[in-house]
Amino acid sequence: MKSLIFALLASFVWGTAPVLFKLGLRGDVSPVTALVFHNLSAFLLALIFMSATSARIDYPIKDILLLALGGIMSGFLGLFFFFKAVKTGEVSVVAPIASTSPLWGSLIAFIFLGEPFSWLRAFGILLVVCGIILISLSSGK
Repeated sequence: MKSLIFALLASFVWGTAPVLFKLGLRGDVSPVTALVFHNLSAFLLALIFMSATSARIDYPIKDILLLALGGIMSGFLGLFFFFKAVKTGEVSVVAPIASTSPLWGSLIAFIFLGEPFSWLRAFGILLVVCGIILISLSSGK
């Protein structure tokens, strides 16, 4: 139950943030500049939180490198593409399409991590794809 509450909180925060991004990117701010401010603020807040909770920092290098690669993919590349999309498109279209990342996560986890896959999950993925198509068609672009 606790994980569901955290997932819902994450969903709400991630659903609210694109509106703030759009407002910040309406002017002359470039997506790369937005990335710098986004990641710097996230880093500083995480550093403060880590210090306040006395989190340990001695982890295996392999784990750190995998986390860093994930950060490069999501915190830089993913956000760069997302900021470009939000700057030029409508948040109401871009955000739902970009929010299909769990679709890719599920497929990649099935292939590389051997996580279970069922017809019910496949049906859910099909519904997500149908939703993307409907949202894309509704934009008229």
